[in-house]
Amino acid sequence: QRLRAAQAAHLFFPRWAKRDRLDVFWGPRHQLPLWLPAGVRSIVTIHDMVWRTYGETMRFPGRQIEAFFMPRALKKADSVVAVSEFTRAEIAGFYSGHLDKISVVPGASLLSAGVKQELDSTGAGGYFLFVGTQEPRKNLPRLLRAYAHYVERNTRARLLKIVGGSGWGGQNLPLLLRELGIDGQVEILTGADDAQLAEMYRGAHALVMPSLYEGFGLPVVEALSLGVPVITSRESAMSEVAGTAALLVDPMSETDITKALHRISDDSLLYRELKTNAPLESRRYDWDRSAAKMYRIITAITGDQMRISDTLP
Repeated sequence: QRLRAAQAAHLFFPRWAKRDRLDVFWGPRHQLPLWLPAGVRSIVTIHDMVWRTYGETMRFPGRQIEAFFMPRALKKADSVVAVSEFTRAEIAGFYSGHLDKISVVPGASLLSAGVKQELDSTGAGGYFLFVGTQEPRKNLPRLLRAYAHYVERNTRARLLKIVGGSGWGGQNLPLLLRELGIDGQVEILTGADDAQLAEMYRGAHALVMPSLYEGFGLPVVEALSLGVPVITSRESAMSEVAGTAALLVDPMSETDITKALHRISDDSLLYRELKTNAPLESRRYDWDRSAAKMYRIITAITGDQMRISDTLP
């Protein structure tokens, strides 16, 4: 299905670009059409280089699509946008000839609007929360084994809630929970809308996201925007995104993850510091500022000074 969608895009987008007399074509995720009408400038956004670094965690068709289209998009694009400094460095590392046309435009959270933060600074009564697709890169089996060790040594262990869609990789989480003896303390939820997800964050003691690899890590930003501290990997972009509001762990170490679960549960001074830092770190991620950066990138390659809202910074 994904392959057919990619083929259709490369067939129809050039036609639409010609029909609509586009000045700029923006590929928001890793690809550009193989052909565009003469004079159409192009921008491509790269979210990660997972196919190069953790390709074994991807489905085979997706990996092949990335391997074919991304290098061509990088070569063709007049400007390349990375979503983090980490991703920018990775692109430059694999394709050094494109460094001079890479800019960083991060994402932001839409969940915090209109949500009141009423929990006290200790996070009393909260649970651990994981948000993400169930796929190998998210490191869920290792997280669950670490959580089982945490439960064994804590008579008042916090619950763990896993929110996100089912994915791939042969991960049978209900079976693993039963084998570990923690099926009564872990809740798996699917199909949450934005309002429900915001409430899930708001009720959490901490987000736990020890992924093997992320090009950005939107759940980290979502948690920060709602004042929720984070346990996340020191690898890839996650430490960059979380800043001073996170405990960083080795994602390959169950012991390291277990220690972080204990620390963020038991050390109230540490927890208050991380929770205080969360909204401060989240200020680095703002859709208006990101939109203004994209506007400047577009005008830089077109030479047009299109009028936009004076409210953009």
